[in-house]
Amino acid sequence: MSREGKPTIRRRILGGNGKPAIRKRILGRSGHLYRNKDLYLAFFVPFVIMAGMCIARGIYPFGNQCFLHIDMYHQYCPFTVELIDRLQEGKSLMYSWNLGLGSDFIGLYAYYLASPMNWLAFLCPKSLVIEFMTLLVLIKVSLCGFSFAYYLRNHFQTRSMSIVLFAVFYALSAFTCAYNYNIMWLDGVWLAPLIVLGLERLINEKKCGLYYAALAASIFSNYYISIMICIFLVLYYLILMAERRGKGFFSISARFAFYSLLAGGTSAVLLLPEMYVFSLSGSGGISFPKYVQWYFSALDELARSCISVEVVPTTGHWPNIYCGCAAILLIFLYMMNRNISWKKKIPRILFLAFFLVSFSNNILTFIWHGLAFPSGLPARQTFLYIFLLLTMCYETVHETKGSRKLHVGAALLIGMGLMVLFALFADKERITMESIVMTAVLLGAYALIYLFYIGKDRNFYRLGCVFAFILVIVEAAVNLEATSVSTTNRDSYRMNLPKYEALMDRLNEQDDSFFRVDKQTRLTKNDSAMAGFRSATIFSSLMNIHVADWYRAVGMEGGKNYYCYNGASPLTSALLSVKYLMTNSALEESPLRTLVDSEKGMYLYENLYTLSLGFMVDSEFIDCNNQEYEDSIDMQNEMVKSLGAAEPLFTEIETEVKTKATIIHVKEDSYVMGYYSDKRAKSITADYGYKTREFSKCDHVYLLDLGWCEAGTDITLTSPDINVLQVQGEQMNLESLNTAYRKLSERTMELGEFTDTSVEGYIEVEKAGNLLLSIPAEKGWSVYVDGEMIEPEAFCDAFISIPLEAGSYDISLKYRTPGLVPGAMVSVCCVGVFVGVWGWKRRRRNCF
Repeated sequence: MSREGKPTIRRRILGGNGKPAIRKRILGRSGHLYRNKDLYLAFFVPFVIMAGMCIARGIYPFGNQCFLHIDMYHQYCPFTVELIDRLQEGKSLMYSWNLGLGSDFIGLYAYYLASPMNWLAFLCPKSLVIEFMTLLVLIKVSLCGFSFAYYLRNHFQTRSMSIVLFAVFYALSAFTCAYNYNIMWLDGVWLAPLIVLGLERLINEKKCGLYYAALAASIFSNYYISIMICIFLVLYYLILMAERRGKGFFSISARFAFYSLLAGGTSAVLLLPEMYVFSLSGSGGISFPKYVQWYFSALDELARSCISVEVVPTTGHWPNIYCGCAAILLIFLYMMNRNISWKKKIPRILFLAFFLVSFSNNILTFIWHGLAFPSGLPARQTFLYIFLLLTMCYETVHETKGSRKLHVGAALLIGMGLMVLFALFADKERITMESIVMTAVLLGAYALIYLFYIGKDRNFYRLGCVFAFILVIVEAAVNLEATSVSTTNRDSYRMNLPKYEALMDRLNEQDDSFFRVDKQTRLTKNDSAMAGFRSATIFSSLMNIHVADWYRAVGMEGGKNYYCYNGASPLTSALLSVKYLMTNSALEESPLRTLVDSEKGMYLYENLYTLSLGFMVDSEFIDCNNQEYEDSIDMQNEMVKSLGAAEPLFTEIETEVKTKATIIHVKEDSYVMGYYSDKRAKSITADYGYKTREFSKCDHVYLLDLGWCEAGTDITLTSPDINVLQVQGEQMNLESLNTAYRKLSERTMELGEFTDTSVEGYIEVEKAGNLLLSIPAEKGWSVYVDGEMIEPEAFCDAFISIPLEAGSYDISLKYRTPGLVPGAMVSVCCVGVFVGVWGWKRRRRNCF
């Protein structure tokens, strides 16, 4: 039969387009899996590399390690446990007493937990929350590869498998190696390529859906990273408009502004509450730099493009810009490519240069980070630089006809020249010779592969493709192994949690009053969220800075993003309603506290000096904001004096300062504190002769709680950080403490019902004064006295204070997250507007 007649048997088997019919049956009628294999590989290759590294590191269930690092260790894990508890127990999402003295949970959720993926935590038992978070990291890193591949495919209108290689480099760049534990940022990283693609469609095709949806999702998930994305979008928009030579500038600018504002407005339900809570934190406020500062040289900065350069996850200013050694070669080939117009090259090259300058300059760093300097974790906009660089590099591969062998040789020569400069002049403490040599070898290998790729011989072309895949996967895995996936012993992290939970379960059965519990030693400053108890300690970027200021004033540990029970005296502990203390020491019983329970080496003591959540103070009670005190000891002495004590609370006792130690000589039975001011001492050990006590984070400077000591005890204090440790011993006067405590406990609020968002109480007032509550003063609290709403005052700007005349009062406090209702209304309106626009555009088939 002729070729023009009926199909042959072979063609019937293969199908009309020459593809096997059996393939269609396996892959589906549309061949979806086969046609999108590049996207799936872009997801699964990073996933497999990350999973393999977890196995190699012995991460549970493949060992006894866990993927917890820095903020993931101290914040994300405890906060995720708190979220799980609230979802599974049906508790309020507005406020939590388990976060410090009490914290707005909506604001904290918006800052740390707003990724929609976190709602899957509802299905996760708390015992597996670490593994849940590890899986989220793997999925989000892999989504970075998927979204970048999707961007390259659509931007360049190609289905080439080469996009997988660049997707791997984007997903496993130095940025994700340094910050992959920072799961609240990863949503912005994987959404960024989709947002940029949406912007291009918005400008070139008037399609709004992808841009609006992706940008709204990014802002909703993490507004902070989205600030950097928005800055990038404005600059990239100007580049795209320059390419169009300003054609349609006003109409396109209107669309860009409209849908950008609409995306931001859609997230207002979280943005407005977060903005309010953030304004109370130590990170609030704007202090623009007064001078220009340059952090490092361009050569040292560019050297960080080499493989296996140690990432900088916490301190300094160094950017993590590595994204594959091939990028060093390809960016020079991009400049020499004859098929890429210089009108396109110049603004993008200048954009890259602007990024590099931004990493090194203090003012640009300040602007990129939302008009604030980052507290560690430097150059957080690096992923956008990597996105732009890899896009330009892929264009080089896409436009292979514009490259010549001579170009490859020239690019390799320039790259090798850079390696020589790095070897001679770069900072050897940060860029090792091994990294430089490995990078040089990889540059040579990629140059050879690229020669195969642009050659006419199909066999060499296929060989080059195979080698490229192998080399990229190996390089990414080697760099990941050398620079990322730090681990923590899982058993050590979880060891005490069952003990805390057992003690708290029994305590809650015995004591149904409002009380706080804190710890002598702690795993993190958010242990209370992990174990589910009310405390006086928190580490969060959204904590109330005024509370931290008060903590510092009275000698407790407080800073820009934390306040902690460390340094509490029996007086300040009572003021904060800390009724119980957990510790691993069996030797803490004294006239001030008594042992009430224990669980496998963990002991629970009751503080005998404890006040209600609310208590009356006279107008003479000191306000730390209105008077100046020499130090925290002086502050507490004046505090008891204002409460009627005839003697100071603390008096100095004999202290001997030696070269390597300070010895406090205790002459009579007493409660002893230690005062020091040297921030160089990061840890201090107290040796009593019969026991030792370790103090950490001593560079935060707080009073050392040396506890009850019998007469004749010599306490030897040492620090490995300094030779001469000067600590002044302070002996507490029990009579003064009793006088102050009696005065405060005479007029306390009797608590009725209390929930996550409300407090009910009753108090009889004999003398006019202020009802002081150990609740952070925040606008979310509405205060009612005998059913009438009043405007409360703020004691030391930190705590709720209610002025009351003599009489009997019913006190009621109710909490509603500030900005939540108006934010929700704005979000609903913005969604409604978009749905209306979408419906109109759908008729014209011009939405996505």
